[in-house]
Amino acid sequence: MRKSHIVEAHVRAVCIKKKITKEGEVLPLYQFDVDLGFDTGRDRLFLVWPVIIVHKIDEESPFFEMSPDDLHREQFELIVILEGIVESTGMTTQARSSYLPGEILWGHRFERLVTFQKENGQYQIDFSRFHNTMPVDTPQCSAKDLAEMGDIVPEQTFLDDENSSVCSNRQNHFTNLYVMKRHGIAQTDFDDDLDSQSSSIPSQIAAEDSETLL
Repeated sequence: MRKSHIVEAHVRAVCIKKKITKEGEVLPLYQFDVDLGFDTGRDRLFLVWPVIIVHKIDEESPFFEMSPDDLHREQFELIVILEGIVESTGMTTQARSSYLPGEILWGHRFERLVTFQKENGQYQIDFSRFHNTMPVDTPQCSAKDLAEMGDIVPEQTFLDDENSSVCSNRQNHFTNLYVMKRHGIAQTDFDDDLDSQSSSIPSQIAAEDSETLL
């Protein structure tokens, strides 16, 4: 675990997949920007405990027309990049991780890692559950199909347990509930400035065979 903060942290993502232009030209390795909240500032992170990164699937998303069946047939790679400054050295650091369709779970979210201990008034982070996911009620169709249904699906609001942010699930802004494997950059999401008195954190995190949300 890191002993110093990563400051000015921000995250971005690109999806590399085939694109067919309006003129019929095929671009086999086109880079689609994956919006992680650049306009609202949600891509800028304060890494003091686990953070869940959310991509809202709308008409600008490369996943807008993707259904569960399409997910297994599609050929693409999602690359996530975390950048920041190591507080103790002032040096810039970057971590990258990529996800293939087989590493993505439809209709899952991560389990809660942070719990409040009433007996001592402290928070505890359980990293043994770092890769655990749970199923959630998610339409088995693409966001495009969901939008075309009109107002059949009511708006729902979900509270993100990890950072208390509210995510909306609207007919034309289908909140992404894909889950990908947590590894690589996920290890930099946490800062061990919380001493052993205030949290219970195992010394190592499995990094190779991990699972992450989209």
